[in-house]
Amino acid sequence: MLIVSTFLLLKILFSQGDSNATFASKLILATKFFVFRTGIFFFYLLFIVVFLGFLVTGKEDFKNAGIFQTMTLQDPFYKITLLNFVAFNLLEFLVQFLAIGDYKKSKPIDNFVIVDERMIVVHVVVVLGSFLYQFVLEKIKVNHHTAMLICVSLFVVVKILVEIGKQRINNNVANETETVPYI
Repeated sequence: MLIVSTFLLLKILFSQGDSNATFASKLILATKFFVFRTGIFFFYLLFIVVFLGFLVTGKEDFKNAGIFQTMTLQDPFYKITLLNFVAFNLLEFLVQFLAIGDYKKSKPIDNFVIVDERMIVVHVVVVLGSFLYQFVLEKIKVNHHTAMLICVSLFVVVKILVEIGKQRINNNVANETETVPYI
């Protein structure tokens, strides 16, 4: 959520699609966005630490607790996952937003998104993934890394399905707006 929020914040500041938007108005909008998203992040972090963290680490040997290592950013697999997510969002920002020129038509308010499909996907996957992780550890008896790989796979599948749905909706909207009467 912090990674996505950071790039949305940058999009608010770099957007040029609204000629009335000054740097000061963009900065005010970006500050409001930051306050809302950070508040949601800390609420969500509290949920993850209290509910999911203690649920899982309470059943593991604390020295070798995979979830504890992940939550404290000690797990190399998690670091690679974070690096990939940052790289994806950075490339999307640099290529699609800046290089292709989406920033020219994007308005700052377009990027003031408190809850988006990415956030919903992450919430659903974290909750479902946590229960799946527990199930895989306890019932199938696999190690931490295999369980994490299964949970990440769940995220990838759900994310792909959401992106396909989003793309179809965007294509339908684009097709409806492109109908120009022939004279």
